Amino acid sequence: MRLLCVLLMLSGCVSTKPSVKPSDTKFKESQRDWEYLYARELDAALENQDAVAYYFFWPLYMQVRYENKCKNYNPLHHVECNCPK
Repeated sequence: MRLLCVLLMLSGCVSTKPSVKPSDTKFKESQRDWEYLYARELDAALENQDAVAYYFFWPLYMQVRYENKCKNYNPLHHVECNCPK
């Protein structure tokens, strides 16, 4: 009886996961919104009181925010501006 219970417990936990490959993910760098991503990381850092993460992501966020503002308001973006290229 004990053997039957142990076998039932061990065999009942079997699950099959679909195999996921890196080629299944379609990634387009142009559609990545870094400003949004960094803002979420900053929110998570504040929520978790993680000062190291906050100070790590803050300059990255500001750099991307500046570049996005320059893209939106400067028609000669990357020609007459000091944005990182």
